[in-house]
Amino acid sequence: MKKIVFASCFFLLAGVFSAMAAETKNIGFIKNTSGQVLIGRAQEMIPAKVNDKLFPNDNLITGENGSVGVILQDNSVLSLGPKSKVNFSNFVFNPVEEKSSFVAKIRKGTVVYLTGLIAKLNPQAVRFETPTAVCGVRGTHFAIKVDAPKED
Repeated sequence: MKKIVFASCFFLLAGVFSAMAAETKNIGFIKNTSGQVLIGRAQEMIPAKVNDKLFPNDNLITGENGSVGVILQDNSVLSLGPKSKVNFSNFVFNPVEEKSSFVAKIRKGTVVYLTGLIAKLNPQAVRFETPTAVCGVRGTHFAIKVDAPKED
């Protein structure tokens, strides 16, 4: 009887913790920073630090001398150069359920991307959007430069 109660409690708690983790699922983390780097989240601007977690809809913004390296959950590597602004508008990585997608909106600056598992499993699910073009992934790495709009 004790084993049944223990097992029931274990599975109940495991379900609660996995539900809590799903609500706050991060998409990756900051690997390195140099100069001014900010995370725009909701209405806040947070100075980025190594190991900070990133979440869907976060913006990464680098200053005049800023740069940042990011590792995403699918082991993609993303680097931003100075005066860059990128929004992680969509990130889903669930290989068990065969659901994956990554959409980043590059507003300005330079971005270098090294593909991870999403691009390897489903290349058409990875997309980078700029103010004037959309880039899909058909290789393993690339760089994009977007000039700042006149009003920025």
